[in-house]
Amino acid sequence: MTKAQFRTLEREERFKNPPKGKSAFPLLYEAVKPHVGSFNALTEGPNGGLLNMAVKDIGTKTIFDSTNIETANKLQIRVESVQIAKPAVPPSDKLSANRNTYPSECRERLTSYRGKLLLKVSWSVNGEAETSEIRDAGLLPIMVQSNRCHLEGMSPDQLVKHREESDELGGYFIVNGIEKLIRMLIVQRRNHPMAIIRPSFANRGASYSAFGVQIRSVRPDQTSQTNVLHYLNDGNVTFRFSWRKNEYLVPVVMILKALIETSDREIFDGIIGSDIEDSFLTDRIELMLRTFKKYNLNSQKETLAYLGDKFRVVFGAPMDKSDIEVGKEVIKKIVLVHLPENADKFRMLLFMIRKLYTLVAGDCCPDNPDSTQHQEILLGGFLYGMIIKEKIEETLQNIQAQIESDINRSVAVRFNDRKYMARVFSRVNENIGQKLQYFLSTGNLVSQSGLDLQQVSGYTVVAEKINFHRFLSHFRMVHRGSFFAQLKTTAVRKLLPESWGFLCPVHTPDGSPCGLLNHLAHKCEITTTEEDVSQVPAILYKLGVSPSSSASNISGPNACCIQLNGKILGWCSHDQGKIVADTLRYWKVEGGHQIPLDMEIGYVPPTNGGQYPGLFLFSGRARMIREVRYLPLDKKDIIGPFEQVFMNIAVVPSEIESNIHTHVEFAPTNILSILANLTPFSDFNQSPRNMYQCQMGKQTMGTPGVATVHRSDNKLYRLQCGQTPIVKANLYDEYGMDNFPNGTNAVVAVISYTGYDMDDAMIINKGADERGFGYGVIYKRKVGC
Repeated sequence: MTKAQFRTLEREERFKNPPKGKSAFPLLYEAVKPHVGSFNALTEGPNGGLLNMAVKDIGTKTIFDSTNIETANKLQIRVESVQIAKPAVPPSDKLSANRNTYPSECRERLTSYRGKLLLKVSWSVNGEAETSEIRDAGLLPIMVQSNRCHLEGMSPDQLVKHREESDELGGYFIVNGIEKLIRMLIVQRRNHPMAIIRPSFANRGASYSAFGVQIRSVRPDQTSQTNVLHYLNDGNVTFRFSWRKNEYLVPVVMILKALIETSDREIFDGIIGSDIEDSFLTDRIELMLRTFKKYNLNSQKETLAYLGDKFRVVFGAPMDKSDIEVGKEVIKKIVLVHLPENADKFRMLLFMIRKLYTLVAGDCCPDNPDSTQHQEILLGGFLYGMIIKEKIEETLQNIQAQIESDINRSVAVRFNDRKYMARVFSRVNENIGQKLQYFLSTGNLVSQSGLDLQQVSGYTVVAEKINFHRFLSHFRMVHRGSFFAQLKTTAVRKLLPESWGFLCPVHTPDGSPCGLLNHLAHKCEITTTEEDVSQVPAILYKLGVSPSSSASNISGPNACCIQLNGKILGWCSHDQGKIVADTLRYWKVEGGHQIPLDMEIGYVPPTNGGQYPGLFLFSGRARMIREVRYLPLDKKDIIGPFEQVFMNIAVVPSEIESNIHTHVEFAPTNILSILANLTPFSDFNQSPRNMYQCQMGKQTMGTPGVATVHRSDNKLYRLQCGQTPIVKANLYDEYGMDNFPNGTNAVVAVISYTGYDMDDAMIINKGADERGFGYGVIYKRKVGC
């Protein structure tokens, strides 16, 4: 029996008797892990998951039944918690014995795979005991194979009994019988201030320049708020933010004064540090502080009251809140939202101002927003949670608007009457599930705030099953965003060396999406959980780092600033910073020091006019990570794109040079995506031919699945007699591609007169070579129809 015949028999046996334990192809589940993991994070993890963190961040809505605050009754209403139920038949249907709804049923009936979204709404009147009620917020589409899906944890044998593929990957939603997938989008790296020179910045006003420092600050519930510092041509700095799709510009000194009780001297010393002789810096900081004097705000309370007065209407603050309290709310919801403490926000703002002045002076270069080093992935589950959070807040606003409408129409409003509150709830559209179904079916984002994103459409795609190659590629694709598709410049589409091992250099389509729609390398993973880094600050202080609280006046490129997830922990010299970075890496790979293995240790060395130096540590969600071998310990290390730029990693062991390389790749092909890895002899082809093969492999007629009788796809091709290729790449069997064969083997006869035709790159047999002409027979797999 030949090897191919044995594989065929093995495959047939697996179809007849699927494994009763785990799948034989764990790599397939790793490929879709970012999608499933991000959805699971909505209800799993600390504090009850992201959705329960989100409703705490929304807070309480306050309503008064008259304009006289002394005699008015005060109603405070909030959403206390969120629950998502597994899909099931409604209890009213008495004919159903098994109430669970499974994905196969939804595909066949052209319905949506949905579970109940339940909100626990609590309200109190005049500060008395709270009254709670569980409200049904509609049916929410559920991701297949997530923790809210009935298929989670099923063995291949059980999946087949539920009319699924033996290896059902999940990671998608079923909406009206169609499998829909939320695209992964590339966004700016979180909690890291980025120096930018952008000509459009000069359009903000008469004296605005092209220089700026931008930070995308992310809350624990994964919603984000972008803050930008603008440099004005007269030396001033302005703080810009967006709220409800409107832009606001505030002098940065006003934000600093509102954060903590501080003086001009403390601000001056915090930015200037030891560079007191630098007249370029001192003149501009002095001018910035002098210009602010016209506001005549000398204390934190005065500044907060001023901010609160100006933003009271914008934030819809209740009338019983003082201006100072409204000002605190503005600071909490807008300024560096990833940091809970105002002192940390103050220090980070000083760092950003210093980085901005360094950029203007030409002492550091701008950061490249198109480089993988400054990017992360917006995962579908996190985007889903962001939309749910906004819709919950809209529901509370609608309840508030309904009650205020009753008050204006002189309707008897009785906050203590449960019947009245039930009437209010019934008149408000609480069906959040329907809004999420619209988002998935159209890909259009209907949002009051814009969710800090640059596009309003193109968020979802149909997970087509033309063949298995195409289906699997949907889960590995990352898009730069539809905003960039209309740009005339080609800088966004460039293939940069920084993406090595994270984004595949081969697997991108030709035509308009070229370079914008990329695919993850097959060993690249996306983090979906928050690592515990509580012990890292103590470790840093043991290594000689000065805490930020005791060294607030040390600043600038001459000192190495150490940050962890966008929080300044301390300072040290650059020589010490290199030692700290190397020691942290050694300890995290060694284990036993409570340092997460996938923590990024990005040490940026000081260079003349290069990137702004410092030691930047990252351990949050949505980061790209990959495995390499750490040479000093000969163990696995996990690195990210920020640190890779400043590391020496050998591609193959023969390249390793002592005192230069610290890491080596596990395999050179880790640079390629799953599909690019399946091309046999790819290194003997031209690179355009490899790129074409990635596209043609997804268009080939194949066997998309075995459970086709239970599917109702609009477009489904089925090849009856697919064959296994004669020449296979190593990953072919590891991903179980023989379960879903693509195409057939073709025998190609080539007549040759020259013995070897370089243009076609085909090997001719020895007899043809000796005769000078003849028929050379080769075997080649058919990949396109």
